[in-house]
Amino acid sequence: MPILRDFERRLGNLVEGFFSTTFRSGLQPVELAKRVMREMDAGKTVGVRDVWAPNRFVFELSTEDAARFGSVEQALVAELKQVVRDTALERGWGLVGPPEVGLEIDDTLTRGKLRCRATFAEGAEQLPPAVPAAGEAGLVLLHDDRVVDTFRLPQTATIGRSPSCDIVLTDPGASRRHAQIVRRDDGYVVTDLDSTNGTMVNGQPVAERLLVDGDRLVIGSTQLEFRSG
Repeated sequence: MPILRDFERRLGNLVEGFFSTTFRSGLQPVELAKRVMREMDAGKTVGVRDVWAPNRFVFELSTEDAARFGSVEQALVAELKQVVRDTALERGWGLVGPPEVGLEIDDTLTRGKLRCRATFAEGAEQLPPAVPAAGEAGLVLLHDDRVVDTFRLPQTATIGRSPSCDIVLTDPGASRRHAQIVRRDDGYVVTDLDSTNGTMVNGQPVAERLLVDGDRLVIGSTQLEFRSG
């Protein structure tokens, strides 16, 4: 995913050469970033109109892993905070306060294992759910016609079960790489990627289609509505 690739690139640039000698085994920094994103998704709260995600994360690490992370802890924490901001922005989630990340030692954990506590911590700097700019499009995930999640659409967005997709679905009826939405000069176009169950728009199967505001996409049993911004 783009957020994880950016995380590894930025952190690698800050501590150039460190990963090749220190992180050959044991817990990898990117595993903490992945855990942050999972905890935000699992812990998000859906309000009447907005979705809010946890913003405070405390990691419990083994003594050995904590020692290995010690020399890059400041850079790692800073980049994990950016992962929280980037994930909230990409998914249209709000944060009740600025991102907070802490690392603690738990001597009962073995190398490579971790625990994470994700909570809501109110702060002076609240980050409301991102509002798409004029002309910026998004998808909303629906359940019984109620919005339960939001996704902002970049230039190209792949949808499916694969963790490498830009919009990851847990729906078993979705293919690993099910569909793709691309922004063209004439608007956003959805293309089915030879999925097993096909892609539906307003109840009709499509191979490729230009989307208009309010179009309903069905992928497996997942319902998504296109918002043109």
